[in-house]
Amino acid sequence: MKRQQGLSFFGFIIIAVFVALAAITFFKVVPTYAEYFSIVKAVTACANEGGTPEKVREAFGKRKQIDYFEAVEPADLLISQVGDKTRVNVNYEKVVPLVANVSLLFEFEIDKTGGQ
Repeated sequence: MKRQQGLSFFGFIIIAVFVALAAITFFKVVPTYAEYFSIVKAVTACANEGGTPEKVREAFGKRKQIDYFEAVEPADLLISQVGDKTRVNVNYEKVVPLVANVSLLFEFEIDKTGGQ
């Protein structure tokens, strides 16, 4: 008599639940990281352009409208200048709801230095 091998229906349901949870998490997390990389790009460009803190904030505001991200405002930027180097730093948190009362908290820190 041959021994049966394979996946039972109950086993299939358990695996399907885990795959669905992983997919939900993936699809909720990807936009957060896409927004993060847009913010990094904008902060890097503004730090490289340099200028006064007001000009850096204005340039960041324009890039914010172009790249369409909402997690960081120009007022959130910490800008310091040493000589001809401009340092732009921003820290922010993003809460991503998963299901019901379960959420993920992401803490981001961006610190870029640039100048002429």
